[in-house]
Amino acid sequence: MDRIIEDIEGSEDGPLVVLVSGVHGNEKSGVEAAKDVVNTIALDSIPFRGRIIAIRGNLQALAKNKRFIRYDLNRCWHENAIVDILSNKGHLEAEDLEVRELLDFFNTLPTDNHSPKLLVDLHSTSSEKGDFIVIPEDESQNPIVQTLKLPVIIDLNKHLEGTLLQYMHHHGFISFAFEGGAVGTDEAHSLHISGIWELLHASGMISSAIREQYSQYSQYIKDHHLKLPRRVSVVYHHKLETASSFRMRPGYHNFMHVKKGELLAHDTSGEIRSAHDGMIFMPLYQPEGDDGFFIVKEV
Repeated sequence: MDRIIEDIEGSEDGPLVVLVSGVHGNEKSGVEAAKDVVNTIALDSIPFRGRIIAIRGNLQALAKNKRFIRYDLNRCWHENAIVDILSNKGHLEAEDLEVRELLDFFNTLPTDNHSPKLLVDLHSTSSEKGDFIVIPEDESQNPIVQTLKLPVIIDLNKHLEGTLLQYMHHHGFISFAFEGGAVGTDEAHSLHISGIWELLHASGMISSAIREQYSQYSQYIKDHHLKLPRRVSVVYHHKLETASSFRMRPGYHNFMHVKKGELLAHDTSGEIRSAHDGMIFMPLYQPEGDDGFFIVKEV
């Protein structure tokens, strides 16, 4: 399995867009969506500006259809952790090797003749209606992000440390995570495709005329966002202990309204009730993961 899915360059200087997918190995819709969009551009000889590079994240986890092998590849992008991984001359875990290879790739990215520079981290969630954008708070008004018209989570990065988007943001990229829907669904694949086309237009890579030729994708994402909040903030984060035996009650999905005191889950300590009125966000319905759920409110 190759790290690079596709790497194509337009006829004029322009933006650099890096599409990263499969950072969690069980989330494959982004891999297929990135491949489909870039292949369409190449096969249809669609004119565009700049350069598009689509890559796979966790190759070993993708091969085994697992979220990760030893640790979460989207929680390890701390500067100190990276220094430790690079200086380690002993045994390397599976994700240590992935980090090293990804850093080698990022270090080869061109720095000249490309503006803006975007990194889009494509994900999907374990619950329904999981389509939203996660972005560093100081970029929440970025027009490229706003063109997707999906819910923007403005401060999730304060609760999830060591994400790839945070690392690349600090290294000069407009970086955000694009969650396309529930893991393994056709909806997630379609939303990722639609979102990528919208981003290519918003960043100035493709013209409005080209966008009109593929207007079905623009319409799909417009239809999808109608009943979703636009901008939300985290008011509560239920982080899991290592052996908590967390069990989310069935039936919850992203942005579903909950009441203070509502029974949401159980663990070895007993009942877990909502501490706030708000909307449930990222309820955990898979065995791997450190975050049980969040409560968010529209702002």
